[in-house]
Amino acid sequence: MRREPKRSMGTRWCGGFSRPFPCPETMDIEAQSRELLKRVREAVALASRASNAESAGAYRSTFRGSGLDFAELDEYRPGDEVRHIDWNASARAGRPFVRRFHEEREGHVLLVVDRSHRMHFGSRETLKVQTAAVIAAVVAILAVRNRDRVGLLTFGEDEPLSLAPTKGLQRAIRVVREVLIPRPSSRAGEGDLVEALERLGRLTRRRSLVIVISDFLAPDGLEALTRLNSRHELLCVAIRDDLEWELPSAGLLQIEGVGLVDSSDGALRRRYAEGRAEQMHAVRSQLAKGGVDGLELRAGDDPVAPLLGWLQGRARRQRGWA
Repeated sequence: MRREPKRSMGTRWCGGFSRPFPCPETMDIEAQSRELLKRVREAVALASRASNAESAGAYRSTFRGSGLDFAELDEYRPGDEVRHIDWNASARAGRPFVRRFHEEREGHVLLVVDRSHRMHFGSRETLKVQTAAVIAAVVAILAVRNRDRVGLLTFGEDEPLSLAPTKGLQRAIRVVREVLIPRPSSRAGEGDLVEALERLGRLTRRRSLVIVISDFLAPDGLEALTRLNSRHELLCVAIRDDLEWELPSAGLLQIEGVGLVDSSDGALRRRYAEGRAEQMHAVRSQLAKGGVDGLELRAGDDPVAPLLGWLQGRARRQRGWA
């Protein structure tokens, strides 16, 4: 669907820009339900096709440690992860010690998904939240096929959801449905990620695989993510839409947090793009310093191949952002 070249001042703006289709709260409920069911089926079918033996093996090897229990302290050896160093024991012994773990038969996977109104934006026929749902479906079905439990926490909406980790395909399907289902929200998402991570701490005390899916445009939660990384296996997936990063030359545009701007001004467009790039660079840098793994995807692209490629290649790469 093409973006209309001009918008009246009465147009409903979502996610920072005028969208080429109605906001969720203004859509016909029956049509909304049909579209939701279709998208859930598509996401689950796509994830099922992606969950072949090769990708399941990548899941197990990549996220070895999503269900780990502490076994013993041992002297540090080259190749051990710094995050497993027990600093108190090392200080007492005068040499580095690490915590060794043994793998449990059943792991926990927790998806933490941004559902702020920014995520309900898409300039290429696909909303960011729809891309998030496909990612959630792939991970949830891989987890189910590995006999792991899957849970969901949402943030950035008026009534955030918390689903404790549970086994079974129906849980995977519900996760996708809850990520996609339209729920009116007036929240921009600032501060909500921190609250979601606090809920996660109350939901499980067990070491889990935690995947946070967001556009990471709200300037909060980065320190909390770094702290979380010391207790869980953490992956952050950043979803971006090109139109939010590079303004089109389309005359007057109303931009969230900025106001009305003249996008035909080339210098303004360059400053805007530079500002967005600096913002994401700061996010990458802070999380990378904390040892947090990350993956960046564009809304509208098929996320399955890059996600599985990242899973399969992670064991051969250092931690960081891909």
